[in-house]
Formats: sequence, C-alpha cells, structure tokens
Amino acid sequence: MKFLLYGLLYLATAGIIASSLLLAPHPVDTFLLTLFRLVILCFASLLLVKYTFYMVLSPWFASRERKQKFAPPHRRPLISVMIPAWNEEVGLLSTIKSLLASTYRPLELVVINDGSTDKSDEMMRQFLRKYALDSPTDVSKASISYYYQKNAGKGAALNTAIARSHGDILVSIDADCIVSETAIAAFVEAFRDPNVAAAVGNVKIGNTKTLIGTIQALEFAFSFYFKKADGLLNTIYIIGGAAGAFRREVFTLLGGYSTSNVTEDIELSVRIQNQGWKIAYAHDAVVYTEGATTLYGLMKQRLRWKRGRIQTFAQYRYLFFSWRRQQNKLLTWCVLPLAFFGDMQLAFEPFFIALLFGFSWASNDFSPFISGIIIVSLMFFIQALDARHEQHWAYMLLAPIGWCLFYVTTFVEMYALTKSILLLIRKKELKWQKWQRTGM
Repeated sequence: MKFLLYGLLYLATAGIIASSLLLAPHPVDTFLLTLFRLVILCFASLLLVKYTFYMVLSPWFASRERKQKFAPPHRRPLISVMIPAWNEEVGLLSTIKSLLASTYRPLELVVINDGSTDKSDEMMRQFLRKYALDSPTDVSKASISYYYQKNAGKGAALNTAIARSHGDILVSIDADCIVSETAIAAFVEAFRDPNVAAAVGNVKIGNTKTLIGTIQALEFAFSFYFKKADGLLNTIYIIGGAAGAFRREVFTLLGGYSTSNVTEDIELSVRIQNQGWKIAYAHDAVVYTEGATTLYGLMKQRLRWKRGRIQTFAQYRYLFFSWRRQQNKLLTWCVLPLAFFGDMQLAFEPFFIALLFGFSWASNDFSPFISGIIIVSLMFFIQALDARHEQHWAYMLLAPIGWCLFYVTTFVEMYALTKSILLLIRKKELKWQKWQRTGM
C-alpha cells in the first residue's frame, strides 16, 4: 500500500512538471492574479529564507567540531540516566537493556514508574531480581534504581529522578527508546566545553515500516539536521525528553521540571535559554524512538507538543524581541519570532493551499510548485550526503515526492494548533499522550 501511494505521488509530481513545461503561462496582467502572486510570495518567503540559510550553515557544524579543542576531563563523571515511565510495558525493558550495553561507565539508571496500571511494575521488579543475580561481583555494572510512585505526571516523575540520582550529568531518556552504545559517551564529550549547560541528542524514528513512520523519520531527520545550525548559533530552545542531558547545576540553580506545563522539556529548555546559557547539539548521541503508528496517534502527540509550546511561549513572551544582555539576540529577534510566525502560518494554511492551487490553475503558472519541489528535493539530497546513520538511497528515491509527504505533517500540525487554541479557550488540560505501542 505504501509503495502504491509513492507511485501515485510520482505521477502527480510528473504531471505538475509536465504542465509547467507544456502549458504557456497566462500573462499576469490582472489585478487579482498579481495580488495572488504577491500573497504567495510573502506567505512563503520568510520561512523559506530561514530553511535555506540553515541548509547552507549546517554543514559547517562538523568543521567547527573538528577545530574545537577542550582539555580532557581529569576523571570520568558519573552519569545518571533518568527514565520516566507510564504504562510502558512494551518498550521499557528494551530501553534499559540498550542503556546497559552503553560503552560508558560509571553509569546509573534511575527508573521512575509514574503510577502505571499495566504490567510494567511487575516486569521491572522481575528484571531487577535477575539483574542482581547476574555477575554480582562485576564492578563495571551499571547501577539501577527503581521507584514506583503515585501518578503525578511526567514532570513530577523526572523531578523524583533528579532527587534520587547522584550523577554530575543527568540524561533524560523516554521509556520507548533504543539508545546507541556510544550515545552516553557522546553526551559526555559535549560537556567537555565548560560553557555548555545542556545538550540535546540526535533522535531518530525507529519504526519506519508504515507510511506514517516513514514521514516521521523524514521529519526528524530534517529537524535534527537543522539543529546543527541552531547548535552553531546557540539558538536551540527545545531539548526533547527522548535525548537530553544537563549539568546538575542546571536543576540546582533553576529548579526542576515544570509540573504544570504539558511539555516540561520545552519549558525547561526555554528557561535555560532565558539565563543565556549554552545548549549544545550532540550529533553522535543517537537515540531511536518509537514514533506514532497511526495518524490518530500522531495527532494526539502533536497536540500535546503544540499546546505545550504555546503555553511556554506565553509564559516567556518577554523573550520575544528582548534586548537583555545575557540573551542571544538571534534567538530573541529571529528564531522565536519565526517559530511563532510558523504557527500563525499554519492557521492560514488551508487558505494558502487553496490560493496556490487556484493561482496555478488560473494562470497556468506552476512555478510555485516547481520551486517547492526543487527546494525540498535539494534538502533530501543534502540529507543523503549527511546521513551517516541512515540509508542514503531512501532519501534519493523520496526526494521528488518529499513535498507531497510533508503535507501530511502540515495537516497534523494544523489540527494540533486548532485543537490547542480551542482547549486554551475552554481551559481544558492535557495529560501524558498515549497511543498503542508496538515496539521497535
């Protein structure tokens, strides 16, 4: 079914390209067509400039990494990995086993079961009994602490993990992830820079057999590729819960995770940026997460993300166009306003799409589509060159139809924005999002 859809999208793309070559455009000599062209240009230009700039800047990330020289640490710091879990019987043990295979030591795992009603508590206790009996004299074994608490939300579970951990660097990993063997060591490497307060890892989608999985994998690949540019500019304002690392001093000075914000990870990230501290991108800290397996599940996930980002932007609205000395002006004057503009753009996306199709039909001018196809295809080819952990051929084959696939995420983001605004108006809250896990 997925490949049949790919074939249809190839035909649609070929039809658009053929139309642009065979049909002579009508001269734009009416006021209405001229107005349409102007609206399309203004609507698309700002974010297009941003993405083009990021594409040009991101390749310099590797060059800067090679040039940076930091003194090696005098000792290997203890790393505490925090794993909050709520009804994660499908993926929890796989996450823990992948962390135990890590090349880095000393390492401690702090697992907080936030009032799960599935079998995860029983499974975890059985695993711990077996783990205690396996090589009890091995001093290189990672320690595991496990706590079951009354359901209080993900932020509260992470705060419990902070209080019960002992490491100098704390790493947050979701309970549906597979962590690469060298990810923890890559996080530690990022903190060799004494100015780094936190770091975000390189998250990839692990289940790509379905069309929804493939679309999420592409979306994550581009998002974390662009994080290279954000890392260079120190404009990272989202450290996702699937792969984030922090110096303990962050929590000592700023407090723990928010228990009122539905995206506690975004709120903490913006709080760090509010202090003017540095957030690094640890490209080699690769973590595979289980993406939503259905369109409905993806919509539920993005609703929480969108609602939390709106909530965070409202809480830290004074950051927008801020001249405060400690804050990064590229963040406050460019990145955050463009993120807000992107959300505003989503609200008008149905009108814009209708306008785009109407303009092309009325004028026989398919250049806006051709421009989009060329730019998105170029992004795919750049990804193919950079994809050290992915199959290059997948990007090459999907390059011509990538513009169509991204309309799915546009639809999902439109839904999430609309529903978030309605929930805010009705003053309704959200909890941990949950969909049917199938494992990776």
